[in-house]
Amino acid sequence: MKHIRITSPSNPHLKELLSSARRRAKNKGGDFMIEGTHLIEMAMASGAVIKEVFAIPAFMERPEGKKMLSLLDDRYPDIRCVEITDRILSRLAETETPQGVAATVYLKYSRFDDINLSANPLLIVLDGIQDPGNLGTIIRTSDAAGADAVALLPGSCDAFIQKSIRSTSGSIFNIPVIQCGREELLAFLKKSGIRPLVASSESVTSVFEADLKAPLALIFGNEAHGVSRPVRDGADFFIGVPLIGKAESLNVASAAAICIYETLRQRGTGNKKSS
Repeated sequence: MKHIRITSPSNPHLKELLSSARRRAKNKGGDFMIEGTHLIEMAMASGAVIKEVFAIPAFMERPEGKKMLSLLDDRYPDIRCVEITDRILSRLAETETPQGVAATVYLKYSRFDDINLSANPLLIVLDGIQDPGNLGTIIRTSDAAGADAVALLPGSCDAFIQKSIRSTSGSIFNIPVIQCGREELLAFLKKSGIRPLVASSESVTSVFEADLKAPLALIFGNEAHGVSRPVRDGADFFIGVPLIGKAESLNVASAAAICIYETLRQRGTGNKKSS
């Protein structure tokens, strides 16, 4: 493991890291930053390529810090360890209370050709989801439910920004995340025999009444405007989550969780493990 020390926030390498989000999104992935021991451990377990680790001296001196750096050194012999200050870490980590360590990871969006569909596929499609917390939470739920993949349509936020990654709690490393166009999605679904199902607050059919046993793509739309017209026009049917109380609507991540797990219940695959 190569060691260097950076103390200036104006260091050119740090500026490059902080300005990489736009380039990463344009190239459908690449290097991105993760913060904290949990996400780094998840990345290692998934086989993701960790390129650099950034740590403050206090973390490097703690037993857990020494253990993690040793594991990283064993797994990635060419990795570079950058000793930084607390001030620099706060800029890299974007959290109020950083854990003392961050890392750059290389990961790209998947393609439909990359995924191996299960016998009864379940895809989760996000059409213009703009809140990274919602997006990350739905990725986490999809992973927990054993979905085949998550597809992001145009207008959705970047799955590899730090708020999205934190909201996935590491699931970003466990489930394929695909960035695709609307026509590409509909063509793939038709080719694969997967029915596109749109979740809509305007639907008169409750998710609990619909038949969700067939191969499905559950499609969830923008927080304010819902699913786009081209996707709605290509959908087989629509479902909604009934509102019994006085609330006018549900958060899209909450609605997605209900729909995803109702699908599992109907398929008889919801009793494998409890959280």
